Amino acid sequence: SGRDEMSFLNELEARNPDSISRLIADSGTSDVERAIVADSLGENDFLALLSPAAAGMMERIAQHAHEVTLRHFGRTVELFTPLYLSNYCVNGCVYCGFNARNGIPRGRLTYEEAGREGEFIAATGLRHVLLLTGESPVESPVGYIAECVSRLRERFDSVSVEVYPLDAEGYERLVTAGCDGVTLFQETYDRTLYGEVHPSGPKRDFKWRLDAPERACAAGMRTVSIGALLGLGPWQREVFMTGLHAAWLQKNYPGVSIGISLPRMRPHAGCYDPSNASYASFPVNDREFVQIL
Repeated sequence: SGRDEMSFLNELEARNPDSISRLIADSGTSDVERAIVADSLGENDFLALLSPAAAGMMERIAQHAHEVTLRHFGRTVELFTPLYLSNYCVNGCVYCGFNARNGIPRGRLTYEEAGREGEFIAATGLRHVLLLTGESPVESPVGYIAECVSRLRERFDSVSVEVYPLDAEGYERLVTAGCDGVTLFQETYDRTLYGEVHPSGPKRDFKWRLDAPERACAAGMRTVSIGALLGLGPWQREVFMTGLHAAWLQKNYPGVSIGISLPRMRPHAGCYDPSNASYASFPVNDREFVQIL
């Protein structure tokens, strides 16, 4: 189908993870120097900036990043706040506190409660809100999310969602209700690892999740943010694939603002300690996190 032809999965499967790792390891200081002064970055430049060679040149990279930021965005910072609508979830993601097997109190805000939360948040002066749910289409159906968006839209300049992947009709329904942004993390771009850390629930469907940002773009969302959960796999490869995914979305949907988030596993988050998990032996320290940023 046309949608299958558009899928980023084709680009992802064309990449050899071992080749990416070798290119990163083989990058030298001259490659990093070239990337720092380049007017625009190619894939090899991006790989160089993720390499061990770049770790010793952090100050120069940071200063250049600062200059680029000021040039494109000026001295501005955009703030938003999350508003959790529900924490019901049917997935068994091993790293998540919302895991369906975790015996935590569950709840869902009524429309009136969501409205009051929005009123309190708006009173602080914040103009952007992100609505979140666990992944449970039964407890948090599209109609419920859309109604919450509709009720909160009048109080905020922007209402975005971070919910389970929707079909095209679902995203179009949210756009009609006044939603203008979607955040959805792939967690890991390694398909084998993805299956290991998502042993049960609809989230096991790798391709359905991978294609969701594209469906959101096609539905008319103004902003779409993606990201890999740092710590699950080798961070250089995960960040590189995240960058390729963002570039693919920008190329195919130039009218949409594409964002990248950097969620990071931390010890004792939920019931999960990445330092003791066989499939999460890639914790990201603060210096590596700054290099990624």
